[in-house]
Amino acid sequence: MAGGGTVGGGGAERYSWHTVEAWARGGQAERIGAAGGALAAEARQIGERLETLHRDLAFMQRALALTPGRAFLRRLLSLSTQVRHSKASDERLLASLIAEAQSLDDALYVLWHPEAIEHHELRACLFHELLLRGADPDELLPRAGRRPDFRPGHWSGLSWLPARPAEMEGPDLSAWLPSRGYLNSASGSPAPMKSPTPVGAAARRAGGVHRVREATPAQLVELIGRPARDGRWCDHEARVFALDEPVTARELPHVVSALPLDCLRGLGERDRFEGEECTLGTVWLTLFMTASTGGIGSPGVHGAWGRFSAWLALSGLCGAEYPEASAREVEERARACSWYRFGADTGWFRNEVSDYGIAALSPDGRRIAVLAATDAD
Repeated sequence: MAGGGTVGGGGAERYSWHTVEAWARGGQAERIGAAGGALAAEARQIGERLETLHRDLAFMQRALALTPGRAFLRRLLSLSTQVRHSKASDERLLASLIAEAQSLDDALYVLWHPEAIEHHELRACLFHELLLRGADPDELLPRAGRRPDFRPGHWSGLSWLPARPAEMEGPDLSAWLPSRGYLNSASGSPAPMKSPTPVGAAARRAGGVHRVREATPAQLVELIGRPARDGRWCDHEARVFALDEPVTARELPHVVSALPLDCLRGLGERDRFEGEECTLGTVWLTLFMTASTGGIGSPGVHGAWGRFSAWLALSGLCGAEYPEASAREVEERARACSWYRFGADTGWFRNEVSDYGIAALSPDGRRIAVLAATDAD
């Protein structure tokens, strides 16, 4: 190692590198080991202290974001600047908290005030968090103004999303968004099926007559599985199958029950397989909740990036792939598909409330895409 320096510091005695080199040349292994051990102990203590500081700083920011009022937001922006490059910084979460707790006028202060311009991630996420909570897009964007999720020379997936919520994103989404306090929080999970219909053994055998071929390129695995990965769910499966002959939406449950899916491996004739047709809005909400609120022990990626994650998965499921297709093209293609949600008694599905399978049938009946997710070990 070129140059010279010292080792030790804080609670440990300091030595020059030359001194340590002399110990080494003199065969004093024990002395070097003891000095190194003292350094390791000090490093652990510093690391533990840093973890505590980061946790406390994150709580300070949470308290500021959740307390209504412009004065709290000014302090929040100042503190966030100071901790931006530390583990205490989570602007995605802060944007979600601001959208939940602050008035629209005060949220707009963060969105457009010069003091907040340097908080690029915070502003980009806040724009979408407010959309998800029902804010009028015309109030969020000044006339001839640039969207806060768009920065010249910096690509963000959020800027691909529509500036107005699509019909499938629903007018009542706020009822599904988390409710947070200073010390606690409550968030939902994907809603269970409303009235699932069993698919019997004879129907499954009939579905197995259809010839299917694996057609799952790597990029579709990434797109379709994005919500489960973002939400850190325990396991998921993303697959696409091509059919030699078209099937109808009525036949879809039978064909899905016979697909060579990992999540259905070991399904016996007497084991439960059930499902129901579902709307595009239900599918989008399921994908959104999977990513935004996260699985067990995970906070998820919150509203803005949860929205992006849901759209990505939808693009893969319907076959209008991101980023080549626009958000409008994805929605149109998805609306033309038939959608089915299912569950089963297998070793893969743990039959928790949050477990689910989603299947999309293309308009021509020759393509089935599947996402299955479970949040149980």
